[in-house]
Amino acid sequence: MPQAIRVEQSNLGHEHYQYLLQRGISPNTADSMKLFAANKFFAKLDRNSDAIGFPYYREGKLVAVKYRSFPEKAFTQDAGGAHDFFGLDLLEKGKPIIIVEGEIDCLTLMEAGISNVVSVPSGAPIKVADGRVKPEEDKRFSYVWNAEEFLVAAPYVILATDQDEAGQALAEELARRIGKDKCRLAKFPTKDLNELYLSNPKEVQSVLVAAQPYPVAGLSEASSYADRLNSLYARGTGKGASTGYPSVDGIYTIAPAQLTVVTGYPSHGKSNFVDQLMVNLARDNEWTFAVCSFENQPEIHISRLMEIYTKKRFFDGKNRMTQLEADEAFKWVNDHFIFIDTQGEEPSTLDSILDRVKIAVKRMGVRGLVIDPYNYIDLHRETTETDAISQMLTRVQKFVKTYDLHCWFVAHPAKINRAGVEQPRPDGMSISGSMAWWAKTDNGITVHRNMTAGYVEIAVWKCRHRWVGTQGETTLLYDKVSGTYQENLDAF
Repeated sequence: MPQAIRVEQSNLGHEHYQYLLQRGISPNTADSMKLFAANKFFAKLDRNSDAIGFPYYREGKLVAVKYRSFPEKAFTQDAGGAHDFFGLDLLEKGKPIIIVEGEIDCLTLMEAGISNVVSVPSGAPIKVADGRVKPEEDKRFSYVWNAEEFLVAAPYVILATDQDEAGQALAEELARRIGKDKCRLAKFPTKDLNELYLSNPKEVQSVLVAAQPYPVAGLSEASSYADRLNSLYARGTGKGASTGYPSVDGIYTIAPAQLTVVTGYPSHGKSNFVDQLMVNLARDNEWTFAVCSFENQPEIHISRLMEIYTKKRFFDGKNRMTQLEADEAFKWVNDHFIFIDTQGEEPSTLDSILDRVKIAVKRMGVRGLVIDPYNYIDLHRETTETDAISQMLTRVQKFVKTYDLHCWFVAHPAKINRAGVEQPRPDGMSISGSMAWWAKTDNGITVHRNMTAGYVEIAVWKCRHRWVGTQGETTLLYDKVSGTYQENLDAF
């Protein structure tokens, strides 16, 4: 149950109503949303100022207030801040929802006679790069999870955020968490809806009616991508996120909305390599991950991630982490990883995994998903194994594009008869079950331990997009004590 707060407040005065009228907001609308007057300290002004309070209610309780100084423009919140949509308590379950960027935009739509509208509590994200929200901003989006029951029940959600880069990045992150297949995107000629309303009140309704399904690769007209195409032409594709190893980055980087298949023989380090990639991305880029590991109990997997993070052993032995280091490492893992516990669930289905990942996206904004290995998934086969695997990979591809995730699928190769000490390095055509592993993945990687040379081969056998990487191979060294990978300087 939400905890109610108490704040000092007074009725709005004539000067407050006059300011709101200048923004097109009538006294009736202001009073219906229980706006009030207050006197607050604003850091930007370095003094106290008269202010308008925008109250946030959940389940009938006042849980937060945002303040806008008056008449000068500055903002502040009470301690703790707002973690819900503004207008959440007025939502009707089962009806379409409209999400805007600020409280004034929310009041504007109400003034225009539009209901079931809410605004985000924290405005547009502060850190935006190449039109995307930076992962450090993910924790600001907890309000999406708090409105889960309304978002799930809504037939669709219209995103009507500001038309600048930050506003469109906000729309992208909201769509990623809510599900792009449920979202529609509103486009308008002014920066925000209040500006549009002041210039042409009747056009606001038209803009919402004209909102188009959110672009999902393969499901939208080319015209839907005009803005992104112009940005692509001006700035280029760039590269995916770094693996943390310059030698590997030359052949493979990590882009959102893609699928990577990782294969290799048992005990050759493919799972360790994926763990290392996750730790590097979490450490260097603040990515968060959902992990479905069938062959490791969560506590064992957590200890492995802690070892990679600290580069020290968790259990007794040489170079063991101290209790203080273990506590700090556990907190770090807890902040960046969520585990899909498959213990006791027999068998696991792809639906059960993806349903929980959807929740993880809403709760933590996860950007990476690991399924290790695939053969524990019950495919409900009513057709050939080849077709069942192809259909599974098609569904995963659609899922990662809808939720803007990168997914690593670990898959074992088919058994190969030994011919001496060394076995030939497997690739996508060697994976048990289907050559669809080669055809349906964006990237394919083999992790192969060269017993004779003493290093680990990282071979990219499939790369769909040349800006992400290329077919090729490199080598890394594996430190058995810490369970971490290091650059093989002899390879340069």
